[in-house]
Amino acid sequence: MSDSLKLLKERIYDEGTIGQLLEELGCLDIKIKSGRSGDDLVTARLPGSKNPRGAQIYLNETLHTELVGEGISGDIYALVGFVLYECKNFDEVRSKLYQIKTYICNSLGYEHTETNFPNEKPKTDWNWWLRDIQKQRPKIYEVTSNPVLDDRVLNEFILDGWYDWIGEGIDVHTQREFGIGYHLPTNRVSIPIHNSMGKLIGVKGRYVGQDKELLAHKKYSYIYPCSKAIELFNLHRSRAHIQDKKKVYIVEGAKTAMTLWGWGIKNSVSIEGDRLSPVQVKLLKDLGIDIDLVFLWDKGKDEEFVLNQLRQIKGRRVYYVYDNKDIFADKMSPVDKGKEQFNTFLDDCICTFSK
Repeated sequence: MSDSLKLLKERIYDEGTIGQLLEELGCLDIKIKSGRSGDDLVTARLPGSKNPRGAQIYLNETLHTELVGEGISGDIYALVGFVLYECKNFDEVRSKLYQIKTYICNSLGYEHTETNFPNEKPKTDWNWWLRDIQKQRPKIYEVTSNPVLDDRVLNEFILDGWYDWIGEGIDVHTQREFGIGYHLPTNRVSIPIHNSMGKLIGVKGRYVGQDKELLAHKKYSYIYPCSKAIELFNLHRSRAHIQDKKKVYIVEGAKTAMTLWGWGIKNSVSIEGDRLSPVQVKLLKDLGIDIDLVFLWDKGKDEEFVLNQLRQIKGRRVYYVYDNKDIFADKMSPVDKGKEQFNTFLDDCICTFSK
């Protein structure tokens, strides 16, 4: 696959525009679910189909796609090729790549830079007359909620915090507020996960044993799984503080949010990863038009990656704090050098996001 095709898929993934593309194609019943592989899954009804899950796109950089009932397995180009040109296999998709890419770029407003394509002219954009109507149409995607767990599952854990995290800046009182515990069967520190209404939906575990393979590749895993892409960790606790401060700090990890909470900075949430999902964008925007959104990624993301994530957000005041002064080492979070350094980082490195 050419670099341009790979980069286009990565941009669709980074900017969360898969739902917009599906809508442009005429797909219905667009939903986000938890996928079997651990990646979140977008499902949709193909035009003219009765199957509400006929299209299944895994939310990762490859945008792997399955067209159920059609016997087609590929990526987003296979989906567009099937809907527009009835392409059934790789060779048929390859013969239409120029048109497929042109259609995607036109639909999403991306600049079309072609490389390594057949010398063909793109077809006329036959949907030009719909553009104004489509721009006015509200984009509302149904989101599958995480199932609520019975609080009694927490009886499986020793709920008294984790000593090592005290040395990392999360005091005992804060750990107890967040319900931190220990799960003996898996040798993991447990972190209860709640939805925006405060209902228990999952339990995340941090492995603290001696198995080098687990430490290297499965340090964090879910003891009780949930879809992290449709939640904001700590939102149910921090909502009142966000409204009071008119500001929310958005960080990558739960530990960062807990550390800030222990410092008295209680208006933060975690996206539980480094990529902002469309549902998380909606949750942030639902906080209100008067709330400043301040993003703090861990060290190691280049600025273009950060800007790509922020381009998903329209109609809000958005800021990001970027370490262009090399205050932190690679992979360090913004709280890893203590409260004083965190405040200096905020003061010296905050940037306004310009759309």
